[in-house]
Amino acid sequence: MRRAEKLSTLGEMAAVLAHEIRNPLGSIRGTAEILKDDYKPGDPKHEFIEIQIKETERLNRVVEDFLKMARPQPVDMQPCPVQEELETIVTLVANNARERKVKLMLQPPAVPVVITADGEKLRQAFLNIIINALQATPPGGSVLISTTVSQPAICEIQIRDTGPGIDAETLGRIFEPFFTTKTDGTGLGLAITRKIIESHGGTMMVESDVGRGTTVTVRLPIQIETGGGAA
Repeated sequence: MRRAEKLSTLGEMAAVLAHEIRNPLGSIRGTAEILKDDYKPGDPKHEFIEIQIKETERLNRVVEDFLKMARPQPVDMQPCPVQEELETIVTLVANNARERKVKLMLQPPAVPVVITADGEKLRQAFLNIIINALQATPPGGSVLISTTVSQPAICEIQIRDTGPGIDAETLGRIFEPFFTTKTDGTGLGLAITRKIIESHGGTMMVESDVGRGTTVTVRLPIQIETGGGAA
């Protein structure tokens, strides 16, 4: 309840801050794009202005992500076949995996599993996890996605990568807002992902072994299970 109250207050603050930040950002970017036309590529000032535009874009992404994390998001709960959603995501990132020379594998569940969820938001959550796994995996490595029914009414989705792993100190901070190890990251991706999972009554856990890889485990309640009876 305390967390919900904090998020509610944070949401109100986020809406005000977003408005106050976006307007100046738009002006800064617009002015920079006009000034850029006065200099040719290769001119140091042209490069500096490009950096300015890039940084305003990054700051705008931070504002957008902050809003997603802090503000309650509308949901459209519908029957959602887990494997179909994962297949859609794998199709979206298949080219990225090939470019990175990472083997991306999707292991189907023993029986088809359907949950009640907002498919679009669930895809957003899993897409973020899988992209993180691909980015962490070196060429020649692999990312395995598997789905099992761990308990009669719990669906468990695991994403395992063979990357370098995450040290204990970093692992303890990965869900902190604005904490990131990426140079162009906002530090809100995993916080948003966990919020989406928890809004579906689920949990998200990250385990890592330095030098061997990382496993993200998402557990979601099953409302409907086809092929195995109602849960």
